[in-house]
Amino acid sequence: MKKIIYWFLLMFSVFMIFGGISEVSQNRLTFIDIFMFAIFTSLIVFSIIKLFKPNQKHLNYGKHKSNNTHKVKSISNSEISQFNSNAESNSHDNKNEIKNNIENTNTKNNQTIKQEYPVTNSNPKTLYKDEMDWNENTQKNNEKLVGNLNDNTIDNNISDLNANDILVLHLNKNREVGKEIKHHNYLLENQILVDKILNKLINLNYLKVKSNFEVSLPYFKVPELKDILRKNKLKLSGNKPDLIERIKSNLDEKAIELPQIYIPTAKGNRIIDETKYILHFYNSPLISLGSAHKIANEILNIDDKIEYIYLYLLKQSQKSINSVYKTENIVSNLVFYYKKTNKDKNVIRKYTNYDTYLSVSQAIHSVSFLYSDEENVIDRLFIYFNYHLDYYENMLFIDNVSRSLFKKLFYEDISSFEEIDKNFCDDICELLFAQIYNNKNIMLDDYPIIKYMLEKNKKEYELKIAKYKF
Repeated sequence: MKKIIYWFLLMFSVFMIFGGISEVSQNRLTFIDIFMFAIFTSLIVFSIIKLFKPNQKHLNYGKHKSNNTHKVKSISNSEISQFNSNAESNSHDNKNEIKNNIENTNTKNNQTIKQEYPVTNSNPKTLYKDEMDWNENTQKNNEKLVGNLNDNTIDNNISDLNANDILVLHLNKNREVGKEIKHHNYLLENQILVDKILNKLINLNYLKVKSNFEVSLPYFKVPELKDILRKNKLKLSGNKPDLIERIKSNLDEKAIELPQIYIPTAKGNRIIDETKYILHFYNSPLISLGSAHKIANEILNIDDKIEYIYLYLLKQSQKSINSVYKTENIVSNLVFYYKKTNKDKNVIRKYTNYDTYLSVSQAIHSVSFLYSDEENVIDRLFIYFNYHLDYYENMLFIDNVSRSLFKKLFYEDISSFEEIDKNFCDDICELLFAQIYNNKNIMLDDYPIIKYMLEKNKKEYELKIAKYKF
């Protein structure tokens, strides 16, 4: 806006001077003409200075940035020196830094304004907070689950293997030379040179190529073993172990062309045992393989690094206001992993309930604009229970968990993550019961908190549409 004014002053003054010169050329010069000429000349100079003056703020910023860069470099060098001389000091600093971050996050969450909900019979202190908010309870809960991250954090030396190297080690251990895994989607998309990495693993003594009876014979098929025995006029009877043992007892290794096998060394087996998470996360949409490796490589004394990475991701998702969808994906994958590894039943139930809660919360946002069609909305909400429906049916029909106990456990499990109105939990449970018991005689009015949330969200959508409607 200022530039427009300066341009106007400049053009106006120029036109006035040319007009004055034309007037003076026809009439005689007066004192007023001289005075006006001086004024408009000053305006022209003033406008030109304002329009074409260098941006002083930009110059100062560049200077300031340069000074800051110098300071950062200086600090960086001193920190490196300090790290090399005293690793324990650095570990303590990191611990304080993470602790401060947790405290800051908790402070922000405590400042979140509580949502107003319709009056119910529940205790006013248990007001349900909007599912997009993350509170102090969630922070404390996940700090316990993740464990003492800072106490287990170490500053390792730079490893001679990166995440892709370790993946190739996992995929090709005990495989026959010439039959390496090279065409997996992840390997192709990331242009991973498997042969080059295998040579690296061999040179660094993580793998060895071996060819002998003990290693190679199991890779022959039964017809191939019988062909070897037949050529050497030996018996062909027996199962595969019998055929292998007969070859070992009667033939020399040099008499047979044996396949070469990639065999992990003791060093390689140790890496394989310590990095089982590589095969779990290398194709995960939740985290890159490099990030998973970095997180896992910074901890000690954690037996289940897959669980640790999931809980780490869950903790990080609390820092983002709009991360409910991502959090639900993390919890869903964690539940699947727990079930696969036979985790404690109470832990599986806890995270299954939390996943259901997050899923229904998303559903309420998604179907809010359809809430006037009650039957359609309820049917749509049912969809979000389907993922864990078998689990809940087993709780009710096999474990014989009563409805009252079911609702009590559900509320306690969700409360361990965040504050929530008990009536909202009851609505979710009753809706789940209606689906399991195939109850068709239900209406949206039977679920007051869910109905209120749907109406609230619908009004917000309508306001947004009205605001941007042209």
